[in-house]
Amino acid sequence: MNAEEIYERLRRVKEPITEMDIVSLGLVERVTVDEDGVKIYLRLAEGIRHPFQNALSWPVRWRIVRDVVKALDDVPKLEILEARNLTRYYPEED
Repeated sequence: MNAEEIYERLRRVKEPITEMDIVSLGLVERVTVDEDGVKIYLRLAEGIRHPFQNALSWPVRWRIVRDVVKALDDVPKLEILEARNLTRYYPEED
């Protein structure tokens, strides 16, 4: 599977408030596909500076990540990261 196929599947994932796809909204910074697997860098923490903002936005971020995982459920070695600080969303760290 190449990066364009991944982007095409990500276009099916909707941001839950606006119902626009996450690619059109610019929430997908980049996708890398190589022998180590597929990495998706999302921009979900943009503009969050205070712990309260983080708490309020977490349910939306969680839903987007969950929907990305569903859309790519057959992709081996999938990793989803926050583009700004490289926090791993998926798979969750043990």
